[in-house]
Amino acid sequence: MKRLLLIWLAFALALQPAARLLAHAGHDKAPGEDGAGPLTGPITITPEAAKNLGLKLETADLRTLEKTLSALGHVEVDPARVVSLTSRIPGRVTRLAVNEGDQVAQGDFLLEIESRQVGEPPPRIEFKASIGGTVLDRHVFTGDSVEPDAHLLKIADLSSLYVVARIYEGQIAQIQPNQKVRVRAEAYPDQTFEGTVEGHTAQLDPETRTLGVRVRVANPGLRLLPNMRATLAIVTAEADSIIAVPLSAVLGEAGNLFVFVQDDKDPQTFLRTPVVVGQRDDRYVEIVEGVLPGANVVTAGNYQLQYVPPAPKKGVADGHATPAKEQPATEPKSH
Repeated sequence: MKRLLLIWLAFALALQPAARLLAHAGHDKAPGEDGAGPLTGPITITPEAAKNLGLKLETADLRTLEKTLSALGHVEVDPARVVSLTSRIPGRVTRLAVNEGDQVAQGDFLLEIESRQVGEPPPRIEFKASIGGTVLDRHVFTGDSVEPDAHLLKIADLSSLYVVARIYEGQIAQIQPNQKVRVRAEAYPDQTFEGTVEGHTAQLDPETRTLGVRVRVANPGLRLLPNMRATLAIVTAEADSIIAVPLSAVLGEAGNLFVFVQDDKDPQTFLRTPVVVGQRDDRYVEIVEGVLPGANVVTAGNYQLQYVPPAPKKGVADGHATPAKEQPATEPKSH
């Protein structure tokens, strides 16, 4: 009997560390790591925390929401803004002043050709730029022989370009001249170029069954270059006076969507607010329920904000009463 009692006591002592471990499991995890997911209460953060999260806000407002048709395309030069340089006489290049990619003004010297005609010295002809623009290509070097009508170089005015979109046969009826278009290039994902539909090709591509739609686009800073890939949002219809917020403001999944609204009394407090959405375009989404015009919603840093724990109630910290002024400022957890 004494031996059995000693065995039972040893077994109970062995279980105590495991019991203590289970009792405290999960208390040292960051928010969201214990499977509870995003938190739902009001979230109060310090200005420093807001800066670290990169929070950006935008006001929900009545907007004209646009129905858009998305398409892929590429950048092309306008044929009316291109000049190819050729020589009408045989000879050789004696001077060359430009390289591919150079910017030239109308009247700038480009190159010189010495004629094969007999003379002492042989006649020389200077070629100057007939338009201002960018040297797209150059096919000669100093000393090269030149034959009549041989292509020497090409200059294009890139201040206005075409972006050619490919649309499917079933979408043709939605396209009309002068429709507004927003163009985004892969090289500049944060910049939008404005354009208008100017025309389309005369027939469908026999292999892809798509139609080429020409969109005239202004090119400030000459950032768009020929053959760049682009995505287009062609505006096909508009709806006026709709409460809308940027697409990036809405988080969650279908049936459980929400936005973070800034508290109108405390700008450092954000309320997770369920919303019902309606139509959308490539920039904004309609808010059917949940947000009123004038509310400030978080458009950047909101994904991280949902995992910041709510601020403790005033006077309570770890279950003990403390003065409100001693409450620690809530900082975002790093993930």
